[in-house]
Amino acid sequence: MRTAHAALLLCTAMLGVSGVSGCAGKLDKVTRTQAAADFKCAEDKVDVRRDEVYGKYHVSGCDQKGVYSAQCLLGKCSAERLRGE
Repeated sequence: MRTAHAALLLCTAMLGVSGVSGCAGKLDKVTRTQAAADFKCAEDKVDVRRDEVYGKYHVSGCDQKGVYSAQCLLGKCSAERLRGE
């Protein structure tokens, strides 16, 4: 929770208060792209649903599902599948 809060603050500081939704949009996109690669599935077949925890996503597609953590630091965004979730 502390890490997610720090990521939100960093995103807010970098983009301004009005840019937070833009940052979330980038996190959605990077999560969809990573999950599609992991699932060996087309991006348009991947469903990404935000969790109540900022930067955490529940993803499904092509008969697979997983939980992902996404973040943007200094303009570079990345997502990774969480093991054991």
